[in-house]
Amino acid sequence: MKNKIGFGLLFLLGFVLGIVLLSHDARAQQPALDGNKKDQAAAADSKGAPAADDKKDQAKELTPVVSTSDKKGQSTPAAEKDANPYTIDSSVEFGVRGIAIEGDANKYRSDLNYQPGFRLFDSTFLMKSKENNGLLFDNLMVNSYGWGNDPSRQLRVNVEKTGWYRFDANYRRFDYFNALTNLALGQHTADTENRLGDFDLTLLPQNNRIKFNLGYSFNRNSGATLTTYDYQRDEFPLVSPVRSASDEFRLGADAKLWIFDLSFQQGWRFFKDDTTYTATNQPGNNTTNFSAINTFTRDLPTRGTTPFTRFSLHTLIAKKVDITARAVYTNTTTHYLLNEAVTGVDAIKNNIILDSFTAAGNAKRPTAMGDLGVTVFVTDRFRLSDTFRVNDFHIDGGRELIENLLETRSTVFRQTPLPPVFVDQFSFRTTQYRRYVNTFEGDYDFSRQFSIHAGYRYTSRHIELDTNDFSFSPVVPGSPGTEVFDNTTNAFFVGFKARPVKIWSVYFDLERGSADNVFVNTANYDYTNVRLRSIVRPTKTLSINGSFVTKDNTNPSPLNNLATAGSGVSVKSRIFTGSVDWTPSDKFNISSGYTHSHLTSEAEIIFFNNNVEVNGLSRYFMAENYFFVSTFAQVHPRLRLYAGYRINKDPGQGEHISAPTVLVGSFPYQSQSPEFKIAVKLHQRVDWIAGYQYFDYKETFLNLQHYRAHLPYTSLRIYFGRRD
Repeated sequence: MKNKIGFGLLFLLGFVLGIVLLSHDARAQQPALDGNKKDQAAAADSKGAPAADDKKDQAKELTPVVSTSDKKGQSTPAAEKDANPYTIDSSVEFGVRGIAIEGDANKYRSDLNYQPGFRLFDSTFLMKSKENNGLLFDNLMVNSYGWGNDPSRQLRVNVEKTGWYRFDANYRRFDYFNALTNLALGQHTADTENRLGDFDLTLLPQNNRIKFNLGYSFNRNSGATLTTYDYQRDEFPLVSPVRSASDEFRLGADAKLWIFDLSFQQGWRFFKDDTTYTATNQPGNNTTNFSAINTFTRDLPTRGTTPFTRFSLHTLIAKKVDITARAVYTNTTTHYLLNEAVTGVDAIKNNIILDSFTAAGNAKRPTAMGDLGVTVFVTDRFRLSDTFRVNDFHIDGGRELIENLLETRSTVFRQTPLPPVFVDQFSFRTTQYRRYVNTFEGDYDFSRQFSIHAGYRYTSRHIELDTNDFSFSPVVPGSPGTEVFDNTTNAFFVGFKARPVKIWSVYFDLERGSADNVFVNTANYDYTNVRLRSIVRPTKTLSINGSFVTKDNTNPSPLNNLATAGSGVSVKSRIFTGSVDWTPSDKFNISSGYTHSHLTSEAEIIFFNNNVEVNGLSRYFMAENYFFVSTFAQVHPRLRLYAGYRINKDPGQGEHISAPTVLVGSFPYQSQSPEFKIAVKLHQRVDWIAGYQYFDYKETFLNLQHYRAHLPYTSLRIYFGRRD
């Protein structure tokens, strides 16, 4: 109700203000028109040429006023007007948004999350010195949008004093909401706020020899979330309020030494996570056993630090050899401490008096990365380049886990204590990873209308996994194990750029080969990627674009623990995109486009039917169609119109259905969103804006995640300072 009243008041305010300003403009213009009519009548009655004095007066009127000072140093009014060394351009748009939702409000919030009420839609402020002679700064720019109830908000500040410093600040805030009924029984939800900020200061920004950089960034995430926990052959929902934060400090310099451009940066990143997990009186999702939780608490405070160093170099030798090099080193250290306590009933109906876990662990990950690129300009038309890249890291960590379990067995007459369980285990893990990548490429320009490029990429990967587990209670000797994995990949790519006629450009790229998977010791997957793009510009105001992208990925790797069955995966995607843009003038434009995305995947899987292994397939289908059209028109100097329409539709798997050993999946849905906006210039410095957005979302399978949302809004944009 309050939102409707606010929307109506602002709408009425804009209407009344528009009438007042328009009438004021009409009264201001009327005397001028009457005066012009009198002058025209007097000129018509005059039969002779203008007198000499009249010519002098006309010349005086046409002569611009120049700011001067008298002998005593007193400025004229014109000089006083120009005394301010800054020009100011500013505008602010504030208003109210209304919301009306029909259907699943949680799905709407998970997708859009716009809320009703007053807000600051947008604001800009630019303060610029006329001749770079400001006292503290020469340029100051402040931009913001979304403040109020929008899910994403941003504030950006840029300040610069030429020759001395440049300061850039960017603050962002995101309200994240997720409550989907088709995900984890609706028990994985979130309503959090994420705040991020980046602040960078450059000293001596225009100095070609050396400049210094200072920076700071932060990330804060907090709010309510819900997750699930597997315990005693059951699954329980847990309340888990998120509290995580990170801070990063940076300093460095950019310098030019002889023929080299050098850059250095040293930074430190600090991370912490204090998310907690609790549950009370939860029966669990599994109704076929006796498991239940009376109380559950888990604290898992985690702390991490990452110092990092980056150095880069660039040079161009004799305008023939271009060299770029970069080296990055980081060393991440993480510590955590787990405290967990559970009371309730286990799967066979024993009473859990207390089941407590305590674990402490740490890990280190030193990482070294580097790349070297060399480009040789053999001729003006022929170029050869080679890029070598290395990534090497080492993960070393361990933890101690202690469990104390006290239970009683329920009988008809009493509770019989069970022997307590005490476990003290140690685990250590080590991962060594090294990957080399070398890419060689050649480019040749036959003419301004046709050029080609071709290349080859080689990758070598080495992984070592070391494991050592042992226990003090019960006493179990260590079980060390080492696994070594090596593989190589090869890929070729070729492409061209052609301009058959002046108005038509064509781009083509083909890449075929094999690729690896980081951290996963499976076989390489084979891939073929093709991209074709066409751009036609029949006139300066008309552009027609089209592209076609295909990707084929095949991974024929077998499962390690079940060698009798395969785990091969085949994924094929086809994406076609077309668009038309027409801008005949700055008062009218129209843009429209269509995209069709077709994807199919097939994975070999294993079923277990009464503990019997059965080979099967999992197949997924997507055939999404997306269309949009938008247009802008200035139908009157005081009236601007905007309209747009977007629609997504995926029919899903079509006639494909599941079988006993074949699982068929898809996500059929339809979403459409028309939008309309009108902007009326009430005054030279005031615009009134009104608009409406509509969202219609439907999932065409059995669930309740449908909604229709109406989002009307109205606002006023007020301009301050100079108005171009």
